[in-house]
Amino acid sequence: MNYLLFAFYLVIVCSLMLRVPFIKNAGISPGILLSLFLLKILAGIALGWIAIHIYGPGNDYWDTNDYALEEYQLLQTDPFKYLINIFTSDYQGGYSGMFSSGDSYWNDLKGNIVIKLVSVFNIFSRGNYYINSLFFNFIIFFGHVIFYRLFIKMFPAKQVWVIIGCFLLPSTLYFSSGIHKDGLVFLMLAILIYCVYQSIIKAHYNSRKVLLIIVSLAFLFLLRNFICLALLPALFAWILTTKTTWPALPVFASVYLLGGLLVFNIDTMVQKIKPLEIIIAKQTEYLKLEKAATQIELTPLQPTFKSFASSAPQAINHSFLRPYIWELPVKSILPVSLELLAYQFLILLLVFSGRNDLKSINKPFLLFSLCFIFAVFLIIGYIVPNLGSLARYRSLYLPLMITPVLCCINWKNLASKFHIKNNKM
Repeated sequence: MNYLLFAFYLVIVCSLMLRVPFIKNAGISPGILLSLFLLKILAGIALGWIAIHIYGPGNDYWDTNDYALEEYQLLQTDPFKYLINIFTSDYQGGYSGMFSSGDSYWNDLKGNIVIKLVSVFNIFSRGNYYINSLFFNFIIFFGHVIFYRLFIKMFPAKQVWVIIGCFLLPSTLYFSSGIHKDGLVFLMLAILIYCVYQSIIKAHYNSRKVLLIIVSLAFLFLLRNFICLALLPALFAWILTTKTTWPALPVFASVYLLGGLLVFNIDTMVQKIKPLEIIIAKQTEYLKLEKAATQIELTPLQPTFKSFASSAPQAINHSFLRPYIWELPVKSILPVSLELLAYQFLILLLVFSGRNDLKSINKPFLLFSLCFIFAVFLIIGYIVPNLGSLARYRSLYLPLMITPVLCCINWKNLASKFHIKNNKM
């Protein structure tokens, strides 16, 4: 019966997806659009199947679905409690510990947002994981389309490469397709960046875009607050550059210099605000977890500039370069290693392709993307002590980095060089 129900809902959401104006008017042919959407659905099914059949019960994806079923049952028995329980705290400290990594209302809220959303899906799915995954990925697919619409404005003649960068990066496609907060983070990030970009290009912030910016930023803060720590200076420098006649590079350099001084010294002015201790607390919580098969060594941080500076090379290495291709603690990490190696190769191609099309990108946006990605990767490198989680976290930001790389490589120049070399041989 569940197979028939899944097929029934699949037809409905495919039909609906092709009729939504924002998606329909993206400039992608219906056949390709439908294929990309079905690939997204398959990725969600694959992730769910792997999670339960290979990793077994107790994984985040199926646990979220199980908790959502309990919420749906609560909706049937006590609708009032169902409506208010996401706003209530059962902890002794009430609503304190906003940046805590455990035993706080705010830490639980990260997962409860997803659980509450999926509980609504259960009205139609009867708790079936794969049908819930179908509904969930219908929503998350908007994130891919938003990134496509953003980059196709910059590279109107590079549709194939934009599609690859926004829809087909393997780890982004895979990890954003599970019933988990990763997908919502990906969607909220896309909405935020697109609305800011549109407002800057049109030189006008209307009420709808401002509301979307505020809501998406709020959800990012609730889902993963360290992303806001990485986003805010990049957003501020981006908007400041476009609203003034000041050159982009000095503006970004100044904002990050002042931001760095603030992060490392704000606790001397306002003792309750301690951003370094927030990062240290998250690292500590990760280190307390049971060691994973892909565990790596992580230097414990101290709340000093010296500690963070000395650990920065290790954090950069972890986020940008690992897992190495020869590093296989488990066989399942091999696809991640190969994907990362491919991205490193693409960056080398960009450097040696003989043309710098990066000049065609809006420079403030390019600096925003580079600064944000570096900051968020640095934080991930500081706090995450296993390769699997590293790959999952960074996957959400790859379209911002890899799409411009794909579009700016001079493929014709490379092809002609290769052809000449072959002729000489």
